[in-house]
Amino acid sequence: MPAVCVKGDTLSTGHGCASTTTLDTPPQIKVTIGGILVAVVNTPTVLHPFPPEPPCAPHIAFLNSGSTKVSIGGIPIGRIGDSADSGIMTTGSSKVSAGG
Repeated sequence: MPAVCVKGDTLSTGHGCASTTTLDTPPQIKVTIGGILVAVVNTPTVLHPFPPEPPCAPHIAFLNSGSTKVSIGGIPIGRIGDSADSGIMTTGSSKVSAGG
């Protein structure tokens, strides 16, 4: 089972100017792992550059998909391998994993 993602976890962006970025504050404020908010679908990324125009205009993207079996308030939680920006989540909690 993949590790659950939290605020500050890393993702591959799927684009060239900034190949990685991190998650910002999730839209849910009730569930934490180790005191850090658990990411759910629509958690924004921090502001990061976006191609193709140099100097790559900054943008915010989102966690696009999550678990089909585990949710918070009906919103799927994010895990390593779930879609984010034009890439995927690459880091998650070493303490909690979730299937589906």
